[in-house]
Amino acid sequence: MARIIDVIVESDKNGFSCFMTGADDLKFGIVGDGKTVREAMEDFRDAYREMREEEESHGETLPDIDFNFIFDVGAFFDYYPINVTSFAKYIGMNPSLLRQYVSGVRSPKGKSLNKIREGISILTKDIAAGHLIDRPVLQYV
Repeated sequence: MARIIDVIVESDKNGFSCFMTGADDLKFGIVGDGKTVREAMEDFRDAYREMREEEESHGETLPDIDFNFIFDVGAFFDYYPINVTSFAKYIGMNPSLLRQYVSGVRSPKGKSLNKIREGISILTKDIAAGHLIDRPVLQYV
């Protein structure tokens, strides 16, 4: 069974980066970067794949690992196709403030970070409910 390692994905002015966390017992570390979150994650996975191949060429093996990617606010909105302004209105947050968090101008803390997390949770439940009509509107009348 593969070990699950948390990977932090964070945004900065140059793009996005990924790094392992909570794996101090391992004798290696992996990082990745890219202009988008998806590029950074792919670079991270490529680095792991290359490291495995290199170790195998020397008769060594690396443990099987699955990665749990954890996003900062900027990375979250780059990864998921969610309109920042609409999401801010949905959770009752000032859209300008959320855009500052996403762009990295400011960092959400405490209540703001909890509000974003709760909003994501509510949105996830709303989407999972899948309340869409299944026939033309006039057929409901």
